[in-house]
Amino acid sequence: MQLSKTQQKYIDSVIEHAGTLGIDINKKNFSRAELRLVSMTIKGKKWIPNWITHDQSRRVDRGVFSIPEIMEMANPQSVSPGHGNEGDDLADTVDTDVPSHTYVEDNPQSDVNEQAMQEMSI
Repeated sequence: MQLSKTQQKYIDSVIEHAGTLGIDINKKNFSRAELRLVSMTIKGKKWIPNWITHDQSRRVDRGVFSIPEIMEMANPQSVSPGHGNEGDDLADTVDTDVPSHTYVEDNPQSDVNEQAMQEMSI
């Protein structure tokens, strides 16, 4: 579904403020209470946009609305390895220009001082 600029702005606001409001954006369904928190933060009013509340196709249950655009826009790279969306086919490739020795994996069995020295010498 193509979103209008106003709809896109609300989706962006949910994504932007979700962390501070304690809202999980890795889901498709959002409660009225969660959306009211966002509306209060961005507009100072508890009213949820009509394009969400009045669209019967977005109603999942009483006070629960489907807004899959939030998860899609918050996680644009969420594709399975070997599968791609249009324009991201290079996401599954390995960058061969980065030397493999630039990162020392933490080993819980190793001496902490020795490991720190290894990391500093890279």
